[in-house]
Amino acid sequence: MPLIDPSLKEKIPPILRNKFLWLFVLYFIYLLFINQNSLISQVRLALRLRDLEKEEQYYRKEIQQVESDMKELFSGVDEMEKFAREHYWMKRDSEDVYIFMEEEK
Repeated sequence: MPLIDPSLKEKIPPILRNKFLWLFVLYFIYLLFINQNSLISQVRLALRLRDLEKEEQYYRKEIQQVESDMKELFSGVDEMEKFAREHYWMKRDSEDVYIFMEEEK
């Protein structure tokens, strides 16, 4: 006695009775969602890569800024004094330094 009635089996379209089609569909689902390199993980990796490229661009810009500051700083004693006064609020003994800051609202 067959498990599936032959009259019911004939009502199913031939393309849906194909074992290779089902195998291909299952393998495709496996590749998209279950596999270690699934579509979801690839999208996450692409987003992470984009964020890291933005960070790289930011840090390259910062490195250029630091290199220009370093070149300016080591170009002479007067430049070194100017840099120290502007960035670290250093002063001579006979001077007073006033720092004006805007109020936060």
